[in-house]
Amino acid sequence: MLEIKNVWKSYGKTTALAGVDLHVGRGETVVIMGPSGCGKSTLIRCVNRLTEPDSGEILVNGSSVLQLSDAELMAFRRKVGFVFQQFHLISRLTVLENVMFHLVLAGADRKWAEEQAVSALAKVGLHDVQGRRPEELSGGQQQRVAIARALAAEPELMLWDEPTASLDPILVGEVLEVMEGLVRTTNTTMVIVTHEVSFALRVADRIVLMDRGQIVEEGPPEVIFRAPVSEIGLKYKKLLVS
Repeated sequence: MLEIKNVWKSYGKTTALAGVDLHVGRGETVVIMGPSGCGKSTLIRCVNRLTEPDSGEILVNGSSVLQLSDAELMAFRRKVGFVFQQFHLISRLTVLENVMFHLVLAGADRKWAEEQAVSALAKVGLHDVQGRRPEELSGGQQQRVAIARALAAEPELMLWDEPTASLDPILVGEVLEVMEGLVRTTNTTMVIVTHEVSFALRVADRIVLMDRGQIVEEGPPEVIFRAPVSEIGLKYKKLLVS
């Protein structure tokens, strides 16, 4: 479904991505891990062109993402759910309005958009807070609203950029539980950037390890963490046995 071919990205003299190749099959859950600054967030941001790669090719269902016009790119982004580190909720809107906002903005029927938002909120366990404002919610609840917003358009591809990074440790579990439930109950293709090793072990079909802008190892979690061959893999293995 998703093909990333020889993608390069630099910021000045710093190389963020150095010829990355990655294939993600339909319905697969791929978890990308690695040290901070290794290029994992840059990689998934390139998929929907929140970050423009310098060179390479990115294909979704065989079509080039990098060749899309501005209007085509906007339509493409509506089919790709993206969950950020920060919540990016609109404070003046209710929870329900936040989730349905981008659907209405794209020209969807308001009644249909509301139904989609209600359904998405139910999937993340927030059916009872639809009328509240973001500031009335905990950080974990706000991130779950952001997840519902990404789910509302029923995307065929979900991209997650360290969705628990900005949460207090006590709130991380509730978001990971929602994410795990979505992996188990949907057939959505998911690419997840995270540092949560135990979560990756539970949900990933395949783990991709990155270091210095390159993929250094990939495979099933039970292989990667039991018998790693890369320096980064060995470090993760030590975390599990310590």
